[in-house]
Amino acid sequence: MQKILVPVDFSEPSEAALKYAIHFAQVIGAEIILLHVACAPLPSATNYHLHIGLLKEEIEKGKEKLTYYTNQYTELNYLDGSGKLKITPILESENGILPSIEKAAKQHNAFLVVMGTHGMTRAEEILLGSVTADVIASEKTPAILAIPSNSQFTPWERIVYAGDFSEKDKTVIEILLELASYFSNAKVDYLHISNEKEHIEDIERLHYLKAAFKQTPVSMLDFRFRENDDLDDGIDSYLEDYETSVLVMLTQHRGFFESLWHRSKAKEISFHTDIPLLVLKTNTI
Repeated sequence: MQKILVPVDFSEPSEAALKYAIHFAQVIGAEIILLHVACAPLPSATNYHLHIGLLKEEIEKGKEKLTYYTNQYTELNYLDGSGKLKITPILESENGILPSIEKAAKQHNAFLVVMGTHGMTRAEEILLGSVTADVIASEKTPAILAIPSNSQFTPWERIVYAGDFSEKDKTVIEILLELASYFSNAKVDYLHISNEKEHIEDIERLHYLKAAFKQTPVSMLDFRFRENDDLDDGIDSYLEDYETSVLVMLTQHRGFFESLWHRSKAKEISFHTDIPLLVLKTNTI
């Protein structure tokens, strides 16, 4: 059984991410690994005992909340009729948040981490200002599905992969087609945003990639090409024109991830904040 790791801090964004993950797990038949990391203010030389007391309180609160969350969803069933939804709660307190997520992902062989974002409109607030950004940047975590707090799960229909002719593109498309197969009306759009300088070469690359999937009907996989010198604007324009269930990107994408990884260079982006972002890792596919 596939496993989905869902770190929760019991905030509204993490609750929204958990609800989304629960529905997704029901569809694909996955187990939910529900992780909470209990934290307390770092101790000073004179406040160590206070730190220990606060940490114990956070641990007890975490146990109660995890029990509540687990009981709330364990009566749900997998949609294929294979049984009750499986949820495994885990509480960590010895490591920091990121190391705990990395540890849980490895121990439980999770194929996906589902996390919430605050749904802001600035790049540094959407991802860079959150633990989500650190998990995306980590080489020790699998794919990340970032869920805006105002996003609600509906069966996937259009999966938009903003591709850049990576050597991994064929593998990514195959992964997305497999995910699409769990939904009755889902299709994959391979979207490439080209600039004027690379326009002709990019068209040739797109035809070559398309030929590799000539046996796949356009109702399941379509290849789209748009010219825009700004990657962010090009993607956003496409999302404006086509209702999208999830936007997919690979961590090596030029430009876009450069603007996310460098806080000082992060700029405002206008991606619809109700569209989940699935980030695949080049080192795990």
